[in-house]
Order: sequence, then structure tokens, then C-alpha cells
Amino acid sequence: MKKLLVSCFIFFFSFQLIAQNLLRSQVEVYTSMTRAKSEPLSVIYLDLSRQKLKSLPEEISDFKNLRYLDVSNNKLEVLPDFIFSIPKLEELDVASNKLYDLPFSIENAKNLKILKAGNNPIQSIPYTINGTLNLEQLDLVHTEIKIFPKELSDLNYLIMLELRGIDINDEQQEVLKSYFPNAKIYFTNGCHCGPF
Repeated sequence: MKKLLVSCFIFFFSFQLIAQNLLRSQVEVYTSMTRAKSEPLSVIYLDLSRQKLKSLPEEISDFKNLRYLDVSNNKLEVLPDFIFSIPKLEELDVASNKLYDLPFSIENAKNLKILKAGNNPIQSIPYTINGTLNLEQLDLVHTEIKIFPKELSDLNYLIMLELRGIDINDEQQEVLKSYFPNAKIYFTNGCHCGPF
């Protein structure tokens, strides 16, 4: 019965990913803030990756229909709180920046399903991450996280957790597996680096 339930869950998630990718392929991708600001309600997908940004323009919060935001491969050190208040935001890619943490305001991202924050010097996950109740994928590959808050276990829809490139000892790995028994978790081999 448990295997059937897990199989159904994986099938549903796979179908949902296909539908999201199909939708994304049919949506216009805005790569310029100038153009996006001229049509704020039409912006569903905003790609500001690889633009050497050190901060994000507050006008992004005017894009009330924004669902996909890619600000990867920039020079961001801080994520502004307003990003997590964009009402329809489902996917946020902040990978490969200079972020040291995720803000407590992440709890406001109620519709966020995918968060890609890998390849940043992030050292901790805020306990308020449990506010992202619909989060399905969390990518923290090659970060510097040492402590994983218990509140992660509140993410009932999480089905993929990417933790490769982080030194996580065997004990921590088992705790994380117990948080997400139905999720696929990717680890680098345990580091045996002491208690957690």
C-alpha cells in the first residue's frame, strides 16, 4: 500500500512538472526590466540571470502575475523581503550568487513550489521556511549549511531535496530522511564530521 501511495505521488508530481514546463514554454520570458515595467500585469516569467545585479529592483513587486523569477548567476548578497510577498510566485532561482542566508520573510512565499538556492555561501536556513507550505523542490547544492532546522519537517509537499556538495554527517542524513520519508534526497557521502 505504501509503495502504491509513493508511486501515485511520484506520478502526480511528474505530471505536474510536465504541465509546468509546457506552460513555461508557452509564456513570454521577459529579460529586461525596462520592457517588463511597461507591461507589469503581463509579466509571468522574468529572467534577470547573468546581469551582474548587486540588488533587485523593487519594481519586481509590481508584477502581480509573476510566477517564475530567475535571478541566478548575479552578485546578490541579500534577497529583499518583497520578493517573498509576490502573491503568485511559484519558482525562484537565486543560485550562484553571494547569498549568506535566506531571509525570515521566506515564510510569506505561500505559493512557492521550487526554490533553487545552490552555489551560494548560505550558512543557515531560517526556521520560518515552514511557511512555504507548498514547497516541493529545495535545491541547496554546494552551500555551507551546517544546521537544518526541525521546521523543515513541516514541508509536507517536499519531494526533492538537493544537498550534494554539503558536508552532512551520517546522523544528520538520517534525521533529514526521517523528516521526508517520501522525498528524494541527494547527499554527498557522509563526512563523519562530528555531532550536529
